[in-house]
Amino acid sequence: MRIGIDATNVGGGGGITHLKEILSYFSQDDFSVTISRIVIFSSDTVLKQIPEIQRLEKISFPDLNSGLFSRVLFQIFKFDKHIKSSCDILFSVTGDFLGNFTPVVGMSRNMLLYDRSALNEIGSFKERSRFYLNFLKQKRCFKNSVGLIFISSYAKREINRILSINGKNQVVIHHGISTKFIGKVKVQESIDNYSPNKPFRFLYVSTVHVYKHHVNVVRALAALKLIGLPVELHLVGGIIFKPAGDQLMNCFKELDPSSNFIIYHGHQPYDEIEKLYQTADGIIFASSCENMPNILIESMASGLPIACSNYQPMPEFLEDGGFYFDPKSVKSIEKALLELLHSPKERYTMCVENIERVKKYSWEKTSKETFQFIIDQARKYNVQK
Repeated sequence: MRIGIDATNVGGGGGITHLKEILSYFSQDDFSVTISRIVIFSSDTVLKQIPEIQRLEKISFPDLNSGLFSRVLFQIFKFDKHIKSSCDILFSVTGDFLGNFTPVVGMSRNMLLYDRSALNEIGSFKERSRFYLNFLKQKRCFKNSVGLIFISSYAKREINRILSINGKNQVVIHHGISTKFIGKVKVQESIDNYSPNKPFRFLYVSTVHVYKHHVNVVRALAALKLIGLPVELHLVGGIIFKPAGDQLMNCFKELDPSSNFIIYHGHQPYDEIEKLYQTADGIIFASSCENMPNILIESMASGLPIACSNYQPMPEFLEDGGFYFDPKSVKSIEKALLELLHSPKERYTMCVENIERVKKYSWEKTSKETFQFIIDQARKYNVQK
């Protein structure tokens, strides 16, 4: 069997990490009899980051290394013939394959395509239009797919509610976690043991967009500072939506223009984020729209106490291991942070349990389950055909 991987719309970040990990853990001993070749289609930039493994072939085309218009035309009019000549089944890792080739296994990654409340917060017509077009692409891909992979039960439930895909073969396969993020539980001290010279350091790792609610987090932290609590906030992540970035910068100027207790680090490489986890005392995660929140899983593995958004799917993964808040309410965030700060025993118990929870997420497991599902769908398709 020849498996094709459509990564023509993978740009970076989590998409590349997912591909690198499932291919790195792919074991020919498990599937050597069944899988003769894996062919991955993408841009040269992405393919350079994919590891070399046995029976893996990397293929790119000039149109995939040009602009968006050229790439879309290639996907609609030219891609099919290349797939047919080299693949028996196609895995669309971004769930937006536009061609007519079959069988296809689609994958759900982006819940913003379905969360209307989050989209309404964006405001920008151009940005909302882009998400709507991507929604239509995924709707077409899922309709034409023989099997669908979801990375959270929440996403599976919500997307089935919105799209007519009940008859499709569906599975939930969680992403894994890098073992380098698994730490040890720190001694949880009373807030009375902290001071202006030794503040309690909160860390929020996330790209800056409106549905990540950075401004509300900053205002909640400033409120704690105003009542005399020795706290500090470190924000890590690049600005991916300019209006949200502008709001955040204005908030900095209003509440802490000298960066005395709010420190914005911008985008940081993975290794630097790992170091920031090691110097933090607590985690904040305030997103209201996620599929499987990898940053939250990494935070759980770090052994740090977590104040977290109460929007799904966060409780699906964190369960009772965090102090929950409504990310759209500054008061709610402030209340959860106060509870975290004044509950050292509860913090410690949660940290211990969270490290145990994340042990069930591994890239090796993700890889095996993904390729087995693809194989199963190819076999079912051939039997039905």
